[in-house]
Amino acid sequence: MSSSELKRVLLPANIPEILGKYENLLYSYPQVAPKDSIYGNYKRTNNKLSVLFPLKEHPVHRKTGLHATEKYKDGLVIEYHYQWKIIIPKMGKLYPHISAWENEPHDAPWTPEKFKIKTEPHHHHHVPGDREQRKENWDILTLDDAFGFVAHYIHSGEEYKP
Repeated sequence: MSSSELKRVLLPANIPEILGKYENLLYSYPQVAPKDSIYGNYKRTNNKLSVLFPLKEHPVHRKTGLHATEKYKDGLVIEYHYQWKIIIPKMGKLYPHISAWENEPHDAPWTPEKFKIKTEPHHHHHVPGDREQRKENWDILTLDDAFGFVAHYIHSGEEYKP
């Protein structure tokens, strides 16, 4: 993907399409309140989407979910966060992290060099348990892209290791 493709227009996630395409990955855990997942009334307004998709148990990562947040302006995605994380047991903010893709800019002049990347603002928090580390993100820019990535690991049972 070229840098010009990274500037492409991002449309809001099509939830009915996502549910149809990835329904074989989804699972309902009694420990996850329906109001907090796709099985309840997920939060979507003209300005924001926030939803947790509980996933089938993984043999290594166990009970995980894909948490999606999108912020909108004029009908387009201006900010996204797609985080694959352990959802049961609850483990605080940092420890459940497996992988995440976001487009919050980290390009201020005082940003440490280790956080500056070629695909800014798109980045990948790629190290499980360590959200501080980030690298270029050339190809996961939508919820569908994130589901495609996670689907490989859920179907294969393979451990995610960057």
